[in-house]
Amino acid sequence: MSRAHREYFNKLAEEWHTEMPDDPSFRDYLIRFGVSSGDRVLDIGAGTGRMTKYLAEIVGKEGLVVAEDIAEQMLFEGKKLLDRTPQEWVCDDVLALAFKDGSFDRVLCFSAFPHFTSPLSALREMKRILRKEGKLLILHTDSSTRLNEFHASQEGVVCTDVLPSINEIRPLLNQAGFVEEEFVDKENLYWIQARRL
Repeated sequence: MSRAHREYFNKLAEEWHTEMPDDPSFRDYLIRFGVSSGDRVLDIGAGTGRMTKYLAEIVGKEGLVVAEDIAEQMLFEGKKLLDRTPQEWVCDDVLALAFKDGSFDRVLCFSAFPHFTSPLSALREMKRILRKEGKLLILHTDSSTRLNEFHASQEGVVCTDVLPSINEIRPLLNQAGFVEEEFVDKENLYWIQARRL
């Protein structure tokens, strides 16, 4: 992400949890993705932790959840909201993640992918920190078409941010070294699931 994105999301952080409310169905998405007890999961672009708390519940004490975001104020607000939820909070750039190769079983990228200035570089970093056969999920609760229309209607840096269609993201995943598992791009669901070889 760019410095402009960081500043944009930092300004929204205090009200983010009310503007982007929680949804119990989030947990169902994680179960569908196959997150289970003992997993090590990186929540990329975690914001205030809408998915982080469900991840922590599922992986349990034997697992690990790391909430990563470039906007430190988002993480600050998340810590306040989820003060009793065990996880780590890391302010980091998805284009240069501060984790060793093969550190995680799964990577979740929820409602963040359009904001990455270099999607291919971000995918390569996600692949690097995944263990062999580890899995990636890029998830949105809207189609790429509708989300892109929404971003275009906004003011500020996000007005040019684009979520790739299936046909656009497929070659990026292949170049990054992922194998396709499940692709959905329809009303109310964008689900791109892939696996590292």
